[in-house]
Amino acid sequence: MSICPLPQSTITIIGASQVITDAASLVKELIDNALDARASSILLEISSNALDFIQVRDNGHGVPAIDHDLICKRYCTSKLRSYDDLKNIAAMSLGFRGEALASAAELSGSMLITTRVEGDAAATALSIARNGDVLRCEAALPFSAA
Repeated sequence: MSICPLPQSTITIIGASQVITDAASLVKELIDNALDARASSILLEISSNALDFIQVRDNGHGVPAIDHDLICKRYCTSKLRSYDDLKNIAAMSLGFRGEALASAAELSGSMLITTRVEGDAAATALSIARNGDVLRCEAALPFSAA
């Protein structure tokens, strides 16, 4: 399923207020995302102060190009389309998204997301602004999780 904005009625009902409050909550969210992407290998690197650098590498399915513009936008998720989808979410994933990556971009001021879907010759590096906009999208060297 592609990433798309949630309807305002759904945002209001579920109060999509998942916000990154510290490095631990960001790491948890990134690992949850990797597991939801069916990763079987996850490598975590964190700077000594847990502020300068947090990186999660995984071998999950990646984010397709069609979804790049919404990857860090508030209330955008690939997990559900309406409030009614919440009753089935537990069987499909570790939870819905729509705030965490947007919050991470806002708090960090800028973010780099590198992603590759199966069949792509190279990974794509997305430079993300504080407001979730994609500033740059360019080919990157492919990487693999440990």
